[in-house]
Amino acid sequence: MLGWSFVVVPFWVYFGLLFRAFGNQFAWRGGYRAAVACFSRALGHAPGNAQLYFWRGTLYWRELGEIAKAEADLTRAIELDSQMARAYLNRGLARWYAAGADRAAAAADLRAFLERSSDAYWREVALRLLEQAEQPPAVGDGSTAS
Repeated sequence: MLGWSFVVVPFWVYFGLLFRAFGNQFAWRGGYRAAVACFSRALGHAPGNAQLYFWRGTLYWRELGEIAKAEADLTRAIELDSQMARAYLNRGLARWYAAGADRAAAAADLRAFLERSSDAYWREVALRLLEQAEQPPAVGDGSTAS
């Protein structure tokens, strides 16, 4: 089956992107699930494709709220392509906005994104979040001093 990968992978990618677009256009959660399934099928034929992990991880985080799966996929994308700036950004945002947020890990991802990206809009977002992360906790925020 490996010989058919050059046909099969683009097929599943095309339908994954199509279902993602349907999900976006019609606020159709089922479209996002179908997109995840398509990207998973493509990964069965191209397990070394960082972009596929990025797309699936972003869907898990942003559209489906499945943070653990998102982190795993975005981490795998980074392992495969350590220069993929958007994977660091999306993993950082997933970690930042998750219930029980890991702000230190999110901040590290945002810094890694800033080292690799020149995208002005997302750099501004990352810088604002880093500024928040570096501020000491406000008095009366429920944290206890040691």
